[in-house]
Amino acid sequence: MTERINGQGFRPLDTSSARRTEGSKTAADKAGRATEASAPQPADTVNVSRSAVLLGKLEELVRNSPSVDTERVRTLKDALSSGSYEIDDQAVADNMIRMDRELLG
Repeated sequence: MTERINGQGFRPLDTSSARRTEGSKTAADKAGRATEASAPQPADTVNVSRSAVLLGKLEELVRNSPSVDTERVRTLKDALSSGSYEIDDQAVADNMIRMDRELLG
């Protein structure tokens, strides 16, 4: 049954056919429905934008990459343990200010 949206919810377009019972259908109705059922139905199609394709590829890359760079963590732990890791406090401050400016516009 075909339906339409008219702001009041779904309403049947053909209410008379909805009220008919199976026993009251004519032979012509049944024959017509048999040919409709045997006719090939068109396939549904989906168009995906280029952005959606790129997002899908990005998601796959993120999913396949490790969540932690264990080699980098090991290197930093070793440097901290030995006392050879030096923090550039000026670079940290500059980056914090840059990030605040980007966030606040």
